[in-house]
Amino acid sequence: MSRRGLYIHVPLCRGKCLYCDFYSLAIDDTRVAQYMEALLKEIGIKGAMWGGPIDTIYFGGGTPSCLSVDKVAAILKECGRFFTWERACEVTFELNPGTTDGRYLKELHALGVTRVSVGLQTKEPHHLARLGRSHTGDDFFRLMENLRVAGFCNYSVDAMYGLPRQTLYEHLDTLRTIVAAGAPHVSVYALQVEPFTPLADLVAQGEVALPTDDLVADMMLAGGEYLEAQGFLHYEFSNFARANCQSQHNIIYWHNEEYIGLGPSAASYIGGRRSVNVPDITQYALSLNAGRLPVQTCELLTGEKAMSETIILGLRLLDEGVNRGRFSRRFGRDCVEVYSSVMAKLVGQGLLEVTEEAVRLTARAFPLANQILIKFLS
Repeated sequence: MSRRGLYIHVPLCRGKCLYCDFYSLAIDDTRVAQYMEALLKEIGIKGAMWGGPIDTIYFGGGTPSCLSVDKVAAILKECGRFFTWERACEVTFELNPGTTDGRYLKELHALGVTRVSVGLQTKEPHHLARLGRSHTGDDFFRLMENLRVAGFCNYSVDAMYGLPRQTLYEHLDTLRTIVAAGAPHVSVYALQVEPFTPLADLVAQGEVALPTDDLVADMMLAGGEYLEAQGFLHYEFSNFARANCQSQHNIIYWHNEEYIGLGPSAASYIGGRRSVNVPDITQYALSLNAGRLPVQTCELLTGEKAMSETIILGLRLLDEGVNRGRFSRRFGRDCVEVYSSVMAKLVGQGLLEVTEEAVRLTARAFPLANQILIKFLS
């Protein structure tokens, strides 16, 4: 049975990280008011179109914790007019260390937020400063304690590797700190230098030197080996979880199932059609004030494209892979039949495992995963 997720983008931050290319702006009262008025209107329009049961809710950003608890409550209340969800629904809220206190977290938990995603990135203060992040290691430890006191059992912590001048030891030490803090889920990402970011300018000007590809690969492999040795399941390229702590919202994406996006730059995928909101809060608000959806792009995914995306996203789930039965029910064809030649070659090279139930990448394939996934586009 397919599931649906609800994503709410909060494009507000207290400061912009040097590497960030997500749409976000510095917070001020005028922007908050503009955002809230427009968001509630978008909930009403999309709720009237696509309302009904949802399985997960995710507040992303930006920094959602820039919003006061009463504004988060207003968003959830308006969503509840059109969407329904079970009490056990996974409701995730992104925040950074140093942006909340214990009272805020207790009130979030009382609202029904069940999961928190913490943007630590690294415990090293010099790396945090280079990235433009304002929190400290002490802020992280304080947040971990406040989460426990507030009643959160399910939370994730982000770690980043491949940072300028970062050593393998420093990356592993950050992971050790996260594990020692008791996090049941860890997301581990390589730093990406995105065009038109301040970091890209610094790299182009020679002011920032990135680590070699070999060192980045060593960080990726050593970090994964460490987390698996600590009992974490490496269930997706960049994600590790203890038993029953996988991100259910992100699994909806990796299953290529439906999701509804709210807020500037948010994407929706409903009825085979993918649409993306304008990444501009003023244009977003103007459209909604005029009673129009603030759509920048819209694309109808054909059968072939939907199949290839389902394969590419599903193979990111290293333990689960692409479920052949689910694929067949959705498209009326077995994925092994559709991609027979590609899969036969990959199986022969020891990079793909095909069983009666699923198709999965092998452990040997993981370092080459991106090159392998591209083969399913042709």
